[in-house]
Amino acid sequence: MTSKILYIIHNPAWTDCRVADTLRTRGYTIDHVCPPFGDDLPALDGYAAVMVGGSEEGHVAEPDDPPWVGREIAFVRDVLARGIPYLGICMGCQILAGACGGDVGGRADGLCEFGFFPLEPTAEGASLFRDSRCFYQAHYEGVMALPAGAVLLATGENFPVQAFRVGENAYGLQFHPDARLERLTPDAIAGDSLIGVEGAQGVDEQIRLAHRLEAAIQRWTEEFVDRWIGPAASHRFDVQSRSESVQEAPA
Repeated sequence: MTSKILYIIHNPAWTDCRVADTLRTRGYTIDHVCPPFGDDLPALDGYAAVMVGGSEEGHVAEPDDPPWVGREIAFVRDVLARGIPYLGICMGCQILAGACGGDVGGRADGLCEFGFFPLEPTAEGASLFRDSRCFYQAHYEGVMALPAGAVLLATGENFPVQAFRVGENAYGLQFHPDARLERLTPDAIAGDSLIGVEGAQGVDEQIRLAHRLEAAIQRWTEEFVDRWIGPAASHRFDVQSRSESVQEAPA
């Protein structure tokens, strides 16, 4: 059994994460690796779950440029084949879609989502988004078509896929529950490369909504983590047995 979670990040400074901190309160430890800065992807044995975060570079539709994108897509396929719980946020959501055969790209008009945007739950996602339906976003690409067999949990006006699930324990979230809203200072927002792109919210509106939505997003994150993986103390995930069951599965 294990309580370690692998968290793949794409900038070594991006270790401050609401989701990771919530997992720590449930008894997990977090191992960070950063492939764009030279870290190798580790062996999966010994991990209870895998998370992949956002990125300011890389495109799932162009997995060889830079090459870490293609390596992560292949890695996530292995995660899914082993039945390891997976959570992809923003770029990690797009990687999950790409690993399963979905389409990822930008809008023809170049519209982005930068700021706080509402989403609309599907019938399958109604319980997940019972109390919170507005989240922080920072992207200009998204999942434009789901993989076959994936379950759409929430959609949006600008991008059709805001949350989806593959199987029972692999989730893709296009929005950012990981973001620390207190870090959304006027200077940070004004200096982001998306601030001048069509669709971006202004600085004052982002600050206003960050204060208004902080508590609700914290509650949502805690409820989501408990749904996705639960406390480490009750997470009976035997890595050796899981590996053996994968090896014995028919091709």
